[in-house]
Amino acid sequence: MLKSLAIRFDADEHSYTALDTGEELPHCTGMLHATGWLKGAEFASDDSLERGTAVHKLTADYDLGALELTSCVSRYRPYLLGHALAMSIMKPEILSVEEPIGHPTLRYGGRPDRVWRLDGVLTVVDEKSGQKNKAHRIQTALQAILVAVEYEIPPELIARAALYLTPKGKFLYDPHTDRRDFDEAMRIIRSCCR
Repeated sequence: MLKSLAIRFDADEHSYTALDTGEELPHCTGMLHATGWLKGAEFASDDSLERGTAVHKLTADYDLGALELTSCVSRYRPYLLGHALAMSIMKPEILSVEEPIGHPTLRYGGRPDRVWRLDGVLTVVDEKSGQKNKAHRIQTALQAILVAVEYEIPPELIARAALYLTPKGKFLYDPHTDRRDFDEAMRIIRSCCR
């Protein structure tokens, strides 16, 4: 029975370090950049980087019970309202919020935005405040491979989706159902990991 690799996550450096060897591990976003899936378009401007960071913090604080909608004063509040709307409609059981995970044999790390149980199904959800991108499907496949170790099930049995939040307080839930995403994720892992 495999267990997650013990790692140290440095949020400022966005680095994952294996505690058993001290090596810095490749991570999902870095591997997507290294293999050409993300070419900087999502992070092209300081505004989009600031927005993404702020929206992730707001929604994580909300899900963890550290932020009330009524007390939120932020220019990114509409994105939080979209997230809150999604939560009120979908009613997922939130199992984890942005918890770093390391894979014990594939030797990479990641931090899935959310792990839910949605209608009884284990689900990896990546929250986005920007445009849809094909790379998001591969990102959730990489995250599902990490999460599978924690829950001791094949990654292909984990549902995957992106939750796109809009500046108008709306959301789009986009399920990722193409099994070929896992083939590409494994190709990326072979290319980037030892």
